[in-house]
Amino acid sequence: MDLDKLPLGKKITYPEKYDPSLLVGISREESRNRSGVTLEPNSFYGLDSWTAYELSWLNLEGVPKNAVLYASYESSSKSFIESKSLKLYLNSLNNKKFNSLGDLLELIKHDLEQCVSSEVEIEIRNTPKDFVKESKSIDLVEINSEEGVEEDVPWVSADEASEEISCSVFRSLCPVTGQPDWATIRVTYSGKLINYQKLFSYLLSFRNFQAFHEECVEKIFSDLKKFCAPNELTVSANFLRRGGIELNPVRSTLEAFNKEVLRETKQ
Repeated sequence: MDLDKLPLGKKITYPEKYDPSLLVGISREESRNRSGVTLEPNSFYGLDSWTAYELSWLNLEGVPKNAVLYASYESSSKSFIESKSLKLYLNSLNNKKFNSLGDLLELIKHDLEQCVSSEVEIEIRNTPKDFVKESKSIDLVEINSEEGVEEDVPWVSADEASEEISCSVFRSLCPVTGQPDWATIRVTYSGKLINYQKLFSYLLSFRNFQAFHEECVEKIFSDLKKFCAPNELTVSANFLRRGGIELNPVRSTLEAFNKEVLRETKQ
């Protein structure tokens, strides 16, 4: 897909009527080729989990109803949803009347599944989910951000570890607009102990890297598999919301990875 044709970065007239054609799917195959991610299709698992805090529609009497929408689909889907198109699509529901919450759920599920060519899990709640528990942060690890960590410094030590570590100062850039995207990255693994300085320096190297959220997580996951050879690995990212919508991708070596994606305190 030509990125210049996406609604991102363009002045758009917000829809007044329901319009499922506003949804835009981006090919995962093209995305992985563009970002240089080389993962065998059956070598990992994952999902893309969306939270939309500004879902709004009308009941049959024309009275507005508001809620929080959760939508997720597997990383094996043919396509993933472009974020601004999702916002426009959800806004197109603002003036549409529904007989019941079930009818709204059914419609959104159908439209999103058409977009990504895969099953989509949908949940609508009156309040957001809980916050995720804190993990071991590497934000204060001391490095020279300009020089980084020397290439010959090993990624792992001889010690064994099983831990979850996080970095809340991650930044990448939108591949279309160049605007910054902020996230907390969580790395859960078992295997040889990862060098925190090496990992921190690596994550900071994304600061001017242009890629979609999904591409960033898959590249981090792919690189850590190659550099650290862990026994088990799960990488997740909680990106700060834009326009009331946030995306939290997860990639894992485990088929039974934790699929409940909770909020970071910054979200």
